[in-house]
Amino acid sequence: MDTFYTELLILMHCCLVQSDIAYKSLFYRMPKLRMAALPITTLNNVSVEACARSCVQESTFDCQSFDMDNKLQSCRLHNNTHESDDMSLIVSKNTDHYRTYFEGLFNRLPNHILTFDHKRQISEISVEQCARRCVLEATFRCLGFDYEVKLKNCWLTDILPPASRGLIPQVNTDYYERQSNGPLEYFINFGYGSLQQLEGEQIYHKTVMGVSLVACAHLCLAENSFKCTSFDYVFDDKSCYLSMYIAANVYGLVTSRSDDKNVVHYEFKDDYLRRFYPTPYSAILGHNEKTVSGITPSACARKCLEENIFICRSFDYQVQEGTCLLSTKTGSDVGGLISQGISQVHHFEMKPYLDCGGHLKTNSGYLASPNWPRNYEHNLNCSWTITVPKFKIIKISFTHLKLFKESLKSCTQNSDRLLIVDKQQVTCLENNVREFISQSNVIIISFITNDKGDAPGFRLQYKTDWACGGHFTDPYGEISSPGWPMGYLPSQNCTWEIEAPPSVRIYLSFVKVDLEEHIKRSCHSSYDVIEISEESVNSSTFLCGKYDHFTYNSTGNILYIQFISDSRVEKSGFHAFYTFVYNKLLSKSNSTPTEIYDYNFTYKLELLATDRPENGNYSSNEISEGSPGVHYIDFHLQPTAETPIGKSNFTLQTERLPEIFRIEKDLHLVIVILAIAFSLVLAVLLSVIYLTCRYFRRLHQKESQQKGPLYLFNDDDSSIYEKDNIMNGETEKGRERDSENQPSLADVSFINPTYDGSSRQLLLPSCTSIPSAVNS
Repeated sequence: MDTFYTELLILMHCCLVQSDIAYKSLFYRMPKLRMAALPITTLNNVSVEACARSCVQESTFDCQSFDMDNKLQSCRLHNNTHESDDMSLIVSKNTDHYRTYFEGLFNRLPNHILTFDHKRQISEISVEQCARRCVLEATFRCLGFDYEVKLKNCWLTDILPPASRGLIPQVNTDYYERQSNGPLEYFINFGYGSLQQLEGEQIYHKTVMGVSLVACAHLCLAENSFKCTSFDYVFDDKSCYLSMYIAANVYGLVTSRSDDKNVVHYEFKDDYLRRFYPTPYSAILGHNEKTVSGITPSACARKCLEENIFICRSFDYQVQEGTCLLSTKTGSDVGGLISQGISQVHHFEMKPYLDCGGHLKTNSGYLASPNWPRNYEHNLNCSWTITVPKFKIIKISFTHLKLFKESLKSCTQNSDRLLIVDKQQVTCLENNVREFISQSNVIIISFITNDKGDAPGFRLQYKTDWACGGHFTDPYGEISSPGWPMGYLPSQNCTWEIEAPPSVRIYLSFVKVDLEEHIKRSCHSSYDVIEISEESVNSSTFLCGKYDHFTYNSTGNILYIQFISDSRVEKSGFHAFYTFVYNKLLSKSNSTPTEIYDYNFTYKLELLATDRPENGNYSSNEISEGSPGVHYIDFHLQPTAETPIGKSNFTLQTERLPEIFRIEKDLHLVIVILAIAFSLVLAVLLSVIYLTCRYFRRLHQKESQQKGPLYLFNDDDSSIYEKDNIMNGETEKGRERDSENQPSLADVSFINPTYDGSSRQLLLPSCTSIPSAVNS
């Protein structure tokens, strides 16, 4: 047994190293407490992570818990926990107690048992001890256990639901299933039962016979003909029923039939739900801070994550009415969850944040203090680096920021601090700050705590955006209206200053302009307008409305761009490039491409003009419309596969072209006229097809409404997360590719097809069993 235990500890150590998971995630923190007994081993000058690693790797005795003295930085390892006989915890000002958290390796399903044929039974132990015995079991491979809550009996088993043909309902007994690393990892097991069958509605969209439970989960993840959000699996005939509905869409699961124990219902966990531990058929009644009705479980999870009035740590979800109940409490705060029998009320607790530092390169994401939503730990020194594309900035929104401070003043050596380094400037954030906007595309966030006190910490969301103004001196750059291309905000007043070296001019190219259209007024007095001005030129150039392309060549080395929007009607905005143009470029032969400048990229200039000054040099005045040598100069941005935005080719063109180009111009005009005529014919044809389809669609909707129309619950809140926490694995990557044009569970309309649009009465289900054949 000792040899096996040592090998198991080594195996756990290797798995942790390979997966880069923090050792302290295997332990549960109990602040300001310590064991009353003497430790087996004491380590000095170590961090919490190092102490947790030592406990996991300990092979001379069975390390079950440890105390961490935050002031002395000492770690005391114990071979028992406070749940052991004759052991207890006592209050200690500077010490935190950490016990093992093997329970977190299992998914709990209350009021269910897996089997009556168990491999081993242990009496009078806690759930944590039972989970630990299952993980460390040496005589067989323990895959789960049934736990009798009142009698504290632990029943270990080596089988899974497919081998026992489903789950059996049993009051006051919970089934704990080992977490899966395969396709089932992305689904919540809601126990026995199946989706309700509704009159006039097709609940299942595909049926596959003779497949395993894991294969059924994989089929749901890989489905691309519809968005599979749940499936029912029948163990008797190994049949898999895929559906785009979840239980909340059809008012819960059917659990009244005698064969329901052979059917198990699974629902997909999107990015929001994966941040929570689910516990079906349980609740913390009477401890809710906010209630929201008519939303999906995913939308409920999102609201908990976004809540900024209080710290949301968990929520209960009532399936029949789609009711979401947010709470500041968890099960351990209220002495345990309340079992709901087979009533379909489910509890979700937020997972703790574990990362203490890292390098983030995504355009949006989130951060939180370690152990959030619980109080952070002592003696932390965490550093995150956020990098977004060049020429952009970083916007940070705090849902919560509350750190420990010893006095009324924050940001002192005796207080915990949150620092942001931006362009060599260090900003120390005060409590309750809501927003921070960077001046560059790279920032460093540092979180430093001491040993004197703790607090909830912080939670933030960041996203990249375009700056509202700025000063540019780089030889090449980009500017856009804030929010581009999703739309600018009202009442904006942004000014960009582009400064080139002396005697160097600036070429500015707008690739897209989409502002509010001006009506019966000049452009400079328009509602939303762009003003381009120079110090050496008395007049300004104004842009408003829509442009697909617009260029501007400066006469001096300083250029100003001002963007102003009014308080109503916003469009997508504008996007522009600029580059410096040096006079020496124009002194070369017009037959040889000349290298312009090289800042990790090269411009090429082709001089197509047939006339040029005798001295071979162009002056600033000559490079303008109406000059004798060159009527009009226009730099056209021509990116290629080899030269993306960072490397582009520019072509210098004139209006004085050889005769052959004029012939080609007439030919091009004929081609354009033919293309326009063809487009008009195609547009008429498509309009006829569209009107015909619309007519039959409305006719079909009228027929469907007679059977039972859909009643929509819309959840229109925008998400603060965008493509964050990308899930690993080829299966999940395939699902993301298939779902690029499909909304997430939190963003879809909440559909309840059981309501009649006029009477709002519940339609009775017409089926009493799962159909044996559905369209595959």
